[in-house]
Amino acid sequence: MMGAASPQFIIEAPESLEPLAAHLTDSNPQALQHMMDFMGLEHPGLPIRVILAPKESPLAQEAPEWISGYAVSQTSTIVLLTDRSLTYPNDSLNEVFLHEISHILAHRAAGEQPLPRWFDEGLAMMAARRWDLEDRARLVWAMVSDTQVSLNELNTLFSKDETSVRRAYVLAYAFTRDLLEHTGQDTPKRILARIQQGMSFPEAFAQTTFMTLTEAEEQFWGRQTLWNRWIPVATSSGMVWLAITLLAFWAFTRQRKRAAAIKREWEEDDNDL
Repeated sequence: MMGAASPQFIIEAPESLEPLAAHLTDSNPQALQHMMDFMGLEHPGLPIRVILAPKESPLAQEAPEWISGYAVSQTSTIVLLTDRSLTYPNDSLNEVFLHEISHILAHRAAGEQPLPRWFDEGLAMMAARRWDLEDRARLVWAMVSDTQVSLNELNTLFSKDETSVRRAYVLAYAFTRDLLEHTGQDTPKRILARIQQGMSFPEAFAQTTFMTLTEAEEQFWGRQTLWNRWIPVATSSGMVWLAITLLAFWAFTRQRKRAAAIKREWEEDDNDL
């Protein structure tokens, strides 16, 4: 499957954004092939329409201010809001692009059938980025700052305020990642293939994972102990370097204070003389 053709794009952009359009056209083909394999697609389908929308465009003005792109899977269209500040879960416009491509490919792999929002977003994040220290820290905060949510409640978080949306992203990512760790990396393509064959999502999920959505949800939350949440963050290389930096700063500050105290003593001795 890795030798299959990659998705093609029709990019619409104003003249000022043509260099960006050219850059996106040359996006990493390996990343696109990985996404197709992850979704179980042997053929990419029709070209995907990509609209680059600057801040003055109607599309940008109509979109919520905290999003930097979105996909309309039914029409195979991606809109990238090029002037928006990037926020979690994306660190670059190219990452936004890959994330939205994943939505289109998942929709095609499911035979154009609708997918639960948490599953759709979880797959896109799994396909377009790696789980890192920021994700771990956000997961810790998402769990200690609010109550446990069901998958149905998780779906509704995506349509609320910015804080709820950020929490929804990290929980969807964490649940999907946890699911694949315990059922296999080919779980998404198997679920999508069954949906394409006419199964409902709950039925396809159960036949692929050998558990209901409720059981999977309970198992996920049962594994999210304080130990499992905090230890990966506390022992990560990033946290170690943060600790070293703080220790060095503390030592430097202490040394400065001691030097200042010694200087004051010298000045007092000079005054006594």
